[in-house]
This record gives sequence, C-alpha cells and structure tokens, in this order.
Amino acid sequence: MKTVDPNPIIKLKNNYMEYLPVFGLIFIIVGIISWRWVVGIDYMKKNHPDYKGDDWLNWNNEDNGNDKDQIT
Repeated sequence: MKTVDPNPIIKLKNNYMEYLPVFGLIFIIVGIISWRWVVGIDYMKKNHPDYKGDDWLNWNNEDNGNDKDQIT
C-alpha cells in the first residue's frame, strides 16, 4: 500500500505566504505617504488658510501677469 507524502500538500498552502512581506511593505509605504500627505494638508490649512491654489491652476484669469514665469 502506498502512502501519500504530506510535504507537497503543505507546500501548496505555504506558497501564498511568500507574498505577505511584499504586501506588508506596500502597505507600510502607502501608509507613510498618506500620513505625510495629511500632515502637509494640515500644515497648509494652519499656516496658509487663504491659499486656494488658484495661482497654480490659473483657471480664473487668462491674462495673468505671471504667465511669463509659467512653464506651459
């Protein structure tokens, strides 16, 4: 009578564990980036409450005097 070797069965279950460090690292990196982004938004809200980003987007004023300094 043949016996079945349990090692291939166990190996199949553990192959998915090799992705755990990769997803863990991605989760940590995305968490750090998100945290720094929120800190930056909070900094701008506290120190520059009147800034709305209109000078960067330039949607409202077509004849802006600073157009010579724009890249586009």
